[in-house]
Amino acid sequence: MNSRSYFVSLSALALMSVPTYAAVIASTTFDGQTIAGNTASDLGWVLNGVDDPGNMPAFNAAAAPQNLFNANALVQNIFIPGINVGNGNTFWTTDVSLTVSAGSTVTLTDVTFNSVSVNGGQAENVNRRNDYTVFLFSPLNGVTPVAEVTVADTLAGTVAGQPLVTLDLADTALTDVGTYTLRIKGGDFSGLDETGNHAGINNLSINGDVSSIPEPSALLLGGLGFLTLLRRRRSGI
Repeated sequence: MNSRSYFVSLSALALMSVPTYAAVIASTTFDGQTIAGNTASDLGWVLNGVDDPGNMPAFNAAAAPQNLFNANALVQNIFIPGINVGNGNTFWTTDVSLTVSAGSTVTLTDVTFNSVSVNGGQAENVNRRNDYTVFLFSPLNGVTPVAEVTVADTLAGTVAGQPLVTLDLADTALTDVGTYTLRIKGGDFSGLDETGNHAGINNLSINGDVSSIPEPSALLLGGLGFLTLLRRRRSGI
C-alpha cells in the first residue's frame, strides 16, 4: 500500500470512529437570572454541541410580550410569566434558540423541567395542575414543527418540591443548517383545569446525543504525522 492509500485509510478510520455521547445539550437553573419586562437574561447556560441560546422571552396566547412574574425573592430564580392560567385556554410560550456548533452533530432526546405554580408570589399546593407542550421548529420551517409533544394535567408542587416533567422528542436530529427554535408552551390549554395560578418552569434541561467530527486540519496533521512515522520506519531511522 502506498503513502496516499495509507493517508486515505487513516482519514476514513478517523471519520468512522467519531465519538457519540449522551449529554445535556442546553440547560439553565434560572439562578441569578435578570428580568426586564418579558425577557429573562444572564441564564448561565450549560452547553454541549450548540451555541449560547441567549435570552428567553415570554409571550401570551396572542403572541404579545408577557411580563415575567418577579414579585419577590421566592420566584426570582424561576421562569414564570405573569399570566393567570385559571381562566381557561390561557397559556404562555417561550423560545430557546439552538444553533449547532461547527463540527458537531446533535440529536435531541427529551426536554425536562420542574413544574411550578405560584399565586400572589407564594407557591401553590400540589393540587394545582399545568399543561405543557414542546415544539421544535427547523431553520427551514418556522410554522410546521418537526417534533411536538404534550404533557397534560401535570401536578405543580411547591418551590421546595417541584414535580419533574419529561417531554420525549424521540431522537430528533438537528440536521438542517441554521438555528432551530425549541418552543415551550405552558398553562391551561383545555379550559378544564381552572388552576387559578401562574404556571412556570424551573431547572430546564434539553437533552440528547452529540457527535464531534474532527476538523479537517486535525485530520491533515494526524495524517502527516502518520506518514512521517511510516517513512522513518521504512528508512530504518
